Amino acid sequence: MRKKTLTMVLFATCVPAMPAAAQEDAADTAYVESVTGRVVALVNGKPVLLDALDTVTDKTRLDILANSELRLCHYQKQRIVAIAGPARISVTASGVTAENGKDIAPSAETCAKPVVSTFQGGFVARTAGTAATNVALRPSIKIVNRSANGIRSITVWDSTRTNVVSSFDNKATQLFLNEGQVYQLVIARNDGSENKMTLKASATANTSPLILVVR
Repeated sequence: MRKKTLTMVLFATCVPAMPAAAQEDAADTAYVESVTGRVVALVNGKPVLLDALDTVTDKTRLDILANSELRLCHYQKQRIVAIAGPARISVTASGVTAENGKDIAPSAETCAKPVVSTFQGGFVARTAGTAATNVALRPSIKIVNRSANGIRSITVWDSTRTNVVSSFDNKATQLFLNEGQVYQLVIARNDGSENKMTLKASATANTSPLILVVR
């Protein structure tokens, strides 16, 4: 289960936070639109806290703790599914089911699959050269680290890399960009290497979350 998108619990034991998207062999079926309280995903047999813009893979079990609420964007349904705790659910490509096997109906609120890009070998795999990626003026971004190296910093610079526009960690964040302006997203790794992505703010760009996977 994956993701963002430039969006994980301690349950009885202290388990290092890792993206729910860690199951590489399963297809992503939903992402966390928002979470209140604590929601636990079972990833590779370990409990993991979910956070905003984390992605959820097929056949994942989620435990929504008491006084908590989860809002999922289900890709096939293209609808928000809201579940209040305490509850145990399963998320599959076809929908969301409760522990008793009954389907949980999605709301009337529509949503869209996030835009996903992959950093690999020091560049963004889906973009050619230094071509800019169009992003919304208020993009929600999540960085997912799937590499062996840790991330030292995530920084958004102006086009000349002179002034810092924003800096953030692996949690989901929202940027406030200016129409037509170009920005540089730089991910600095602990080994001294960098991943870079050029962003161009556009009022007509896709407003879906942007999840960036670092490999």
